[in-house]
Amino acid sequence: MEFLQVVGDRRTIRWFEPDRPVDLRSVQRMLEAARWSPCPGNLQPWRAVVVVQADLAEDDRERLLEAANRQRQHEQAPVWIYWFADASAVSPDHFLSQIGLGLRIGMLSREAGWSEEAARAAIEDGTQAPAGMPPLHQTVHGLPPQIAAAIAMQETNGAISLAQLAAVNEGLGSGLVLVASPQTAGALYEVLGVPETFVPVYLQLVGHPAESREAGGQRPRDPFEETFALGRWGTAYPRDPAVVEDLRRDGLIQQEAPLPGRDEELRALARRFGYSEGV
Repeated sequence: MEFLQVVGDRRTIRWFEPDRPVDLRSVQRMLEAARWSPCPGNLQPWRAVVVVQADLAEDDRERLLEAANRQRQHEQAPVWIYWFADASAVSPDHFLSQIGLGLRIGMLSREAGWSEEAARAAIEDGTQAPAGMPPLHQTVHGLPPQIAAAIAMQETNGAISLAQLAAVNEGLGSGLVLVASPQTAGALYEVLGVPETFVPVYLQLVGHPAESREAGGQRPRDPFEETFALGRWGTAYPRDPAVVEDLRRDGLIQQEAPLPGRDEELRALARRFGYSEGV
């Protein structure tokens, strides 16, 4: 599929075919796409545990469902991808190793001001980084654990976004839900066996949609002019109507929800899955 069409077709799917298996080669393609997510420091803190619901022991399945409050789409989806951010990947030592790698492979340039020695002095001793390098002496030196975790989560979200788009490209439905509440997150560490440095980010549900692929239409978005600025906040970025029309033709901008017949579709799905209509 063309990129803009993939972005336009993406929906958060909330109704899945529970008995239709997902080809794990498609899941691999999703993970392969996530692996190439943009990552400014090349720290790559994203981690994922793929769970095939049918392969779970009943007790483990119940614990994971309860951790996320038994959401209906969670019960239905055949594949659960638990995404974590590894805070230990955002460490001064890892920053230094990636800077060294970047200089060796030509990702970073000494001519532009990069130096492994200067980076080490900035990160380890707080010596001011020279012009041409980021202010590592103010950012990475003495990096607080909570900031390391925040950076790891931020970069993991980028990887998750690519996995979501890759799912669309594979013809699958996908959606994100909260992994667990703070009170129930302990189940993740026990059932999935992840280390304490892993911070839960999202649970990505994957399967074949039981609802229409349009899922009722594109979700409304805040106005373009209220979201993006040019030069200074308060100066709206000009939106060219001709560009908007091009994007409609390319499939990025589609009919906004709710599409005709969506209420009837939801009632039919509720009947099929044995849920109370309107609840």
